[in-house]
Amino acid sequence: MGWFSNKSKFPKENKDRGIVKITDNKIIITNRSYESEDEIILIPKIEYIYLETSDYSEPSMFIYQDRQYYIPGDYVGTEKLWLYLAEQFHFDINLVTQHLNDKTNNIHKLYRTTYKQNYKLTNTSHNDYLKGYEILAPTPLFVPWNTTKEELLAQEYIHSDGFYAETTYPVRIGNITVDNLGTYIDDIRSDVAPTSYYTKCFAPDGSDTSLYQLKEILEHDLGSTATYTFYNEHHLFFYAESDHITFELNYTIDDPEFRTVAYSFTSLNINTKYDYPDLLADDIYTPKLVLSATYVFNYSLTAPSNYLKNERIKSTSDLVKLQSKNNSVIWIDKPNNRIGFADKAFAITFNKEEIDSLTLWNTLPAKGGGFCVLSVNLKEGNAVTVFEGAHDTIKHNLEDLEQFLGLQINFYEDYNC
Repeated sequence: MGWFSNKSKFPKENKDRGIVKITDNKIIITNRSYESEDEIILIPKIEYIYLETSDYSEPSMFIYQDRQYYIPGDYVGTEKLWLYLAEQFHFDINLVTQHLNDKTNNIHKLYRTTYKQNYKLTNTSHNDYLKGYEILAPTPLFVPWNTTKEELLAQEYIHSDGFYAETTYPVRIGNITVDNLGTYIDDIRSDVAPTSYYTKCFAPDGSDTSLYQLKEILEHDLGSTATYTFYNEHHLFFYAESDHITFELNYTIDDPEFRTVAYSFTSLNINTKYDYPDLLADDIYTPKLVLSATYVFNYSLTAPSNYLKNERIKSTSDLVKLQSKNNSVIWIDKPNNRIGFADKAFAITFNKEEIDSLTLWNTLPAKGGGFCVLSVNLKEGNAVTVFEGAHDTIKHNLEDLEQFLGLQINFYEDYNC
């Protein structure tokens, strides 16, 4: 019989696959193929509806309401749902029945909501794009891009939940105003600037007009102070790069071949890139560092370098580089009760009493490439990466390393599938 019954243009419904119900302005989706919680879609808040067809599976309904939902066409109640939504959102049900039996990868737009435009392009002549942004509060506040996390959170016009910080008033960036601007702050240290600010920009019809308008004003206003890159295959990407600041625009487009659906907004990211050489200098530990014992590797390993996130990471001291001849090395410092890991550029150290054990993951090449990762497991529960390298390297030194460190090293191996 296949997916479609003789009496209906819709797929034959299968109660063992799933059920959809309409109740109290909600769509309740129950998946019976495996145990999971019901999914609930709020009908008045639906932003768009598509029909998706495939060359390998049944057709499905794609609905976006705060996130993506896929409803397979053979769920019990799907036909009733199609008819109900066509009436509620005024789309042509014939477009659905016409393509339900297609055996090709494709998407068919049925409904998209409209939006309140939440950005403005002003006629002012501000040229401070690369300096920072202005919070348009009753008493405006200019915030330089290099404002540290600690300084940012101290501002009265910033709200934070500890994970994400955002402005409580609209923001002016050069000659662009946006409703708000935010940044993720959970994984950066307090004494550096956020590495990326973010906002969503909606055109009234949710189209890529927002990207092209923002692209045009950035190119015009930044002129020769930035270099530009634009991609328009499958997604729209635009970059305006200067020394420390990159403006990034991103808009997904409907792509039938890959069955991707546009998100209706342009992501505006402002990425910062500042160096803090003083934070890499370890003025407290380096002067008293003692190399009681060293284990020098005869192959290349890389120590972590992202000191903007991890305060432990410092520059490798001259003493360590001299002793290891710029090779990757582990050292034990008995007078200071410390253990250190370093390559020729970066080092990371621990008080020995902090360490519970170590873990080595040796990932063998399969669909993806091979690699290995050595991590320190802290007694407080966190794991910190100390070395990365090629697969099948560190595993041959496990016994020697356990003896050298006096610590257990847990070993795991798997394929990169």
